[in-house]
Amino acid sequence: MRTPSVFLAICLATVTVWASVDPPVDVGAQAKGANKVVVATVTDVQSAFGENDFGDRLILSRVSFQVNETLKGTHETTVVVTLEGGTVGDLTLEVSDMPTMEKGERAVLFLTSSRAGGVVPYRRGSGLMKLDADNRVPGTDLTLDDIRAAVKAAQAGGNQ
Repeated sequence: MRTPSVFLAICLATVTVWASVDPPVDVGAQAKGANKVVVATVTDVQSAFGENDFGDRLILSRVSFQVNETLKGTHETTVVVTLEGGTVGDLTLEVSDMPTMEKGERAVLFLTSSRAGGVVPYRRGSGLMKLDADNRVPGTDLTLDDIRAAVKAAQAGGNQ
């Protein structure tokens, strides 16, 4: 009986390590695919029940951002992005591939239009890269300057 429990423990440890390592994001590919790329600060988060592009009823958060810098696309001073997940009353929905945003946080947003006409991150959660106080993407070696250079190179490569 001891062998199955040791095997199970090893399998669980392997799955945990594997699941905790995200593949690196190709910033150039993100920039080419996104309609707009901005550096922005969260000014407000409002969560409510709604439907996503696939008709699923769930909690959606409308996150308002003050745009600090436009790296690709037409400059706008604000943008409202819809993220799956959030809290309504005492009910919280956490979506594994979508980050949560709080007022005051900064991020680089790779944006595209949703089927419903709103704005969403391009390629879901990988289209939103939070920035720390040192302009780094937490958990990576990526800096805001690296992202700027990759977006510029992607645009010079022929896709807008």
